[in-house]
Amino acid sequence: MFNNSKKDNGVKIPGPSKGTAPSLLSSDLTITGNLESEGDMQIDGTIDGDIKSFTLTVSESGVIRGTIDAEEVTIAGSVTGQIKARHVILVKGAKVIADLIQDRLSIEPGAFFEGNCRQYPDENEPEAIQLEYDDQA
Repeated sequence: MFNNSKKDNGVKIPGPSKGTAPSLLSSDLTITGNLESEGDMQIDGTIDGDIKSFTLTVSESGVIRGTIDAEEVTIAGSVTGQIKARHVILVKGAKVIADLIQDRLSIEPGAFFEGNCRQYPDENEPEAIQLEYDDQA
């Protein structure tokens, strides 16, 4: 009646594909530690740690204390730390106290930003040469 055979019948069950629904951390959850995803993430809860994702959305209830590394970040909640992304969007109600490394930055009226902002490094440009000065001159 029931077959416990473990033989491979050639049928593959597809796993979750990129472009599907984002990974979601609900508002009642707090995580202490790092998160990493090759897809999209939406943070409604609290993260004390670093996040690496393709796209990241921090909702109004979302709180992140750590480093964010993503292609695109949209923030409506609170972020403290460092953000490295090609495109950063701060929407109304966002509170960001962080150093930004970005290509494009959009700040809507009503968003708060405090920190340093630098251009995302271009892979085609050689690294800047560090100059040393002689203090004895």
